[in-house]
Order: sequence, then C-alpha cells, then structure tokens
Amino acid sequence: MKVEIWSDVVCPWCYLGSRRWAAALERFPHADQVETVWRAFELRTDAPKVQGVTLTDLMGRRGLPPEQVTTIFARIRGLGQEAGIDLRPGEVRPVNSFDAHRLLGLASGLGAGQAMADRLFRAYHSELLNIADHTVLAGLAADAGLPAGPVAELLAGDDRTAEVRAEEARAAVVGVTAVPSFVLDGRPAVSGALDTDELLALLTDAWEADTARV
Repeated sequence: MKVEIWSDVVCPWCYLGSRRWAAALERFPHADQVETVWRAFELRTDAPKVQGVTLTDLMGRRGLPPEQVTTIFARIRGLGQEAGIDLRPGEVRPVNSFDAHRLLGLASGLGAGQAMADRLFRAYHSELLNIADHTVLAGLAADAGLPAGPVAELLAGDDRTAEVRAEEARAAVVGVTAVPSFVLDGRPAVSGALDTDELLALLTDAWEADTARV
C-alpha cells in the first residue's frame, strides 16, 4: 500500500500528524507493506530564508488579539506534550521551507523519509533552528543518516525543484487543500490533525478494501 502525506515542515499540526502516523504504523500488522511518501506543500511560499520575527509577533501584526494567540499556542503545546514532542509555537521564527522539501524528497527516495521528516520537524518546532539555512539542513540530513555526497549536490544546485513544484500542483488535483493530508492508494485525500486511532482506522479500511479487490 502506498500512502502519500502532504505536509509542511513549518506546520505544527503536520508534526503532530507525523508522530501520530508513526504510532499508527506501529500498531498496524501490515506496516512492512506500507510505503510512506512525503509530498510537498508550502503554507507560505513567500516566507524569508533568514529568521525574523517570532510567530507570536507575526500573528499580532495580522491583527489577532494576544489572548487568542495565547489560547491557540497553549492548545498546540498541550497536544505536543500528549504526543511526546516539544512544540514551541510562540517562539518559532517562520522561514521558507522549499529547500527542506527538496531534502525530504531526496530522503524519501533513499528510504529515510520518516527519519528526515522527524529531524526537520524537531529542528524547527523544538530546537528553533533555521531550516532554510543550507548548513543547518546538511547537519540535519547527517543526523537522519543521509549520505553527505547527494545532500551536498542537492543543496548546491536545484535538484528536485521540479519535483517539489509538481507535488504542490498535484495537491489540488487530488483534493489536498490543507495539511496534513493523507492519500491512501489513490483514494480521496483525508485532511486534518487526525489522532492515532483515526489514522489506524484509515489504514485498516484501505487495506481491507484493497484485499477485497484482489
């Protein structure tokens, strides 16, 4: 079974979705027959490549009342704690995620997509690193076990640029309008911060439907 996950590294709900997806796979008896492919989706294509203001400041500039921002971030932090991850939404400094998507595509092709996704998410949301910086990305790739040569070649050029753009364009075709979104074996996209039980149910239903067609 092929499962495509459209997400953005800078999205806290996608980080939660990634951890819940991994947990669902651990409980799925046929996990060794599931291929997870990460697909690109940029929430802000115009985001800077250098760190600037915090997300708290950015949301304030957009007119959101401070108490509303505090409530939203408190909920996100709480959900992160439940999932065993340190989400720090008020402290992150939004940056461009395009090169991170290129790197994640490379990692997926090398069979290290989940490891790379986990490392990118943790770097941005917990360690507050600039995941648009190539030196940072190279270090994260090494942490995820990627070979240095292909990573250096990717970051020095424009490899996988066309693939990222194609994935973003295809998102609309398959019904992805928000992230995270899950497409199981070509079925209609399912979007949102689904919990582990819901993701496991999706997996089970898709598997049983595929098995019934054989």
